[in-house]
Amino acid sequence: MADEGEAAVVNRYLQQTPVDLDGMAAELGLAVERSPLANSIAGKLIRDHAARAGYRIVINSHDAPRRQRFTFAHELAHFMLHRDLVDEVVDNALYRSPNLGDDMERQADRFAAQLLLPAQEVRRAYRDDKVLASLAERFDVSDTALRIRLRELGLAP
Repeated sequence: MADEGEAAVVNRYLQQTPVDLDGMAAELGLAVERSPLANSIAGKLIRDHAARAGYRIVINSHDAPRRQRFTFAHELAHFMLHRDLVDEVVDNALYRSPNLGDDMERQADRFAAQLLLPAQEVRRAYRDDKVLASLAERFDVSDTALRIRLRELGLAP
């Protein structure tokens, strides 16, 4: 679970859009690697004793850039929320149990959406511009991620 210092780092990065995930990860002490992975793996969080925080985020470099960005935020969520629950690797394959795994993946997806699309910023941007493509570009997210977040915030059907 994240400590107060880590939460302060995250909150500071939420002040500008698109959120600088690389800067946030560096400040949190996470190593980040973009490498080819199996098609079924978008990313993973692994132990890395050489990294200051003791973890490395690996992102599938074959995925589209905005997909990689959501994966990055998702793995940051696993670091912030779940790193104490696993020993060596946090990735989707470990969370296939019907209860804990699904809950952890949903939590990570929710955190990633909140990180990439902060509610206050999304509401402000949506008041000024209701064109989904330009909003997605502004936040550097996929149209799908934006549509889901707008529905969650009650801004779009």
